[in-house]
Amino acid sequence: MKFGIGLFGMQTHPELPYSHPELYKNALDQVKLAEEANFDSAWISEHHFLEDGYCPSPAVIAGAMAAVTSKIRIGSSGIILPLHNPLKVAEDAAVVDNISNGRFDLGVVLGYRKEEFKGMGVPMSQRPSRMDEGIEVLEKALSGKAFTYEGKRHKFENATLTPKPVQNPIPLYIGAFEEPAIRRAGRYGYPLLIGPGRTVGMVRDTLAYYNDEAKKVGKSTDDIEHILLRETFVSPDRDKAIEGGNNFIISMYKFYFTLGVKMFVRGQQLKDIDDPLFEHLAEERFIIGTPEDCIKEIEMYRDELGINYISCRMVFPQASHEIISNCIETFGKEVIPNIK
Repeated sequence: MKFGIGLFGMQTHPELPYSHPELYKNALDQVKLAEEANFDSAWISEHHFLEDGYCPSPAVIAGAMAAVTSKIRIGSSGIILPLHNPLKVAEDAAVVDNISNGRFDLGVVLGYRKEEFKGMGVPMSQRPSRMDEGIEVLEKALSGKAFTYEGKRHKFENATLTPKPVQNPIPLYIGAFEEPAIRRAGRYGYPLLIGPGRTVGMVRDTLAYYNDEAKKVGKSTDDIEHILLRETFVSPDRDKAIEGGNNFIISMYKFYFTLGVKMFVRGQQLKDIDDPLFEHLAEERFIIGTPEDCIKEIEMYRDELGINYISCRMVFPQASHEIISNCIETFGKEVIPNIK
């Protein structure tokens, strides 16, 4: 089994006193701790125009993380590809790959917030075509060869990526939630970043959509290593673990609900943040409890879903640096080494 940590968003929170310089320093300290505590990777996400200052530049902080570590892989989970020039995304990825000496993983997503697309001057209706073309340009650019490309949204003539990445090519992941996006990933054959809010049944459906689409285009899924993101809170004290899960995870999901994320609990779509079904949100979704509880949950994902890579989302904006650090250290030293 492999384990990642994240998602790093460097967000302020009204209940905590941290400034953004302090949050970025905390993030660097946390990723160094994660490296010491047996984690394989650290993941950074992207958003724009949010009052809490959610990180808009994953490549910048990825470079900083790479500079203060030596073993842990650094990944974007993910860059909102339709908002960007894909050749510039490839250039940023190549620079981080050089800083890290070949430890960068490039995760891209479609994006869903209307405010971000409006603010960037990109019509929401262009998301699918920009995503498709963006992936195609990334493939060509990251190959290291000169390329010419002409699509509906992007045009490049005799372009060459410099500097060359250390990896050939940089691993590419696609974050997907809705079925069309999942099937897109299957067509391209890149591994999925499977969102943390999905139940076991939803993850099983996700893998089925992916495999079905990959099969249609003749791509093998035998060696694909998908990454399952899972909200995680661990403590030697079960009551404290449950309290932390309620305080940090459920409240965070209510925040994401206000951003327009669709959520389903027990087969029903949540209507508002006061929906009583929020009380059952954790069912088959989160890794919460003692180290022993977490081990059982992780082994269930491995045995029932065939998942061998889990990224633990335990960097919560409303949790103190001390709480996050304790969670990282406990999981890394008492859970990871004891997975059978």
